[in-house]
Amino acid sequence: MSIEIRKASADDLKLLTEWRMRVLREVFSTPDDADMEDLRAANEAYYREHVPDGTHTACFAVDTGNGRIVGCGGICYQHEMPSPDNPTGTCGYLMNIFAVPELRGRGIGRKVVEFLIADARARGIGKIYLESSQMAKSLYRSIGFEDLPDYMKL
Repeated sequence: MSIEIRKASADDLKLLTEWRMRVLREVFSTPDDADMEDLRAANEAYYREHVPDGTHTACFAVDTGNGRIVGCGGICYQHEMPSPDNPTGTCGYLMNIFAVPELRGRGIGRKVVEFLIADARARGIGKIYLESSQMAKSLYRSIGFEDLPDYMKL
């Protein structure tokens, strides 16, 4: 299986929202029949604002053999007070790193994270924060994150 990472655009609004809801249902163990329409609308509004203005980069992992989306991820950009370890005060928050359950452990999450870190570096971001599930901690440590949940100095 060959994976390509594709940056999402404002044209992907519905798809982004669909995948975000999939991630939230799994992370929060929310039943499929739970009413999440208000949350869906709020997330769609978030993407509508933040993807076009560049304060959120989202991407999809696509199986090049069949075109199927097999994962996703995103990074929110924000400002904090400048400090010695982040003089610009600009930071990213890595989120929604997700691979479909049947394909986990095949490097999909790593490719998504590496794509998003490259996006942050290209913007001159000084620090990336994240929260991690227990399952993903070894991945993040192998990429350079320490003392999870914490941050990675770029």
